[in-house]
Amino acid sequence: MTRTIIALCFVGSMLIGCGGGRTSGICAHTNLKSTAQGDAKALAASGEEGWKGRLDAGKLEQAIEAWEKSLAIQPAQADLRVKLARAHYFLADGHLRFDEEKSETMLKHFEAATNHSELALGQKYPGYAKKYCARRPFKQALAQVDKGAASAMYWYASALGKYALAKSIVMILNEKDRIRAMMTTIRELDSTFFFTGPDRYFGAFYTKIPFPSGDLDRSAKHFEASIKGSPNYLASYVLYAELNRIKAGDKAKFKELLDTVVAFDLSKAPELLPENTIEQRKAKALLEEIDVYFPEE
Repeated sequence: MTRTIIALCFVGSMLIGCGGGRTSGICAHTNLKSTAQGDAKALAASGEEGWKGRLDAGKLEQAIEAWEKSLAIQPAQADLRVKLARAHYFLADGHLRFDEEKSETMLKHFEAATNHSELALGQKYPGYAKKYCARRPFKQALAQVDKGAASAMYWYASALGKYALAKSIVMILNEKDRIRAMMTTIRELDSTFFFTGPDRYFGAFYTKIPFPSGDLDRSAKHFEASIKGSPNYLASYVLYAELNRIKAGDKAKFKELLDTVVAFDLSKAPELLPENTIEQRKAKALLEEIDVYFPEE
């Protein structure tokens, strides 16, 4: 298995890879040294307040900045690093994706999310890092983790998938076996994790793999399982419509899924208000382009 090990760098407060291509810092950087002084605990708490207001991009950026500073003081906060990965992901997918002029910034946040979650996994599970960096079969490395690894693996795979998709299909093909193994592990440990997230991920995965046509029937079954398991999490409907039904040429189902999202009463799932608000925005944008995706013959 090929591993690209390149030093991790900071651009502003973001941890990203130096040089070209997707980078992995897990083998060289699980024992990062403190590079700053201050009250790491207070900064972590400040970030939590910003995260609560994440529908506002400015507040989300404040959360990211506070958490980055906290980690600069105490780098071994694996759980906080996972939260930071999710925050980078949400900023990219929930805000920056709507502004074409910020596409490069969006990619940097997806890459930062990937690197932070991967590093968190190595910090929290040194046995995993040891097996992985010794180039043992990946299944042996994954055998070192338990249910507590689900968050780091989920945000790693989710961010890497978005990053790779935007960069090149070659990157997706290079990473697909590792991502599939991680998501399979999460599904085995807790199939309901993050609103039936493993099935949602495999729904998206099988629209591309096997390359290039994918397996749309298999994909649809995973999307439907995710929706059945967590019907109030609207991202599953949007991804099903955008990635599967467009490719299948199924205009009726595409519209049905997105109409369901637009009509959803956000008060039914207050804990998902930020996420579902973003998904409604995505659904409306897709419906506005329905004639582009399904031109009249």
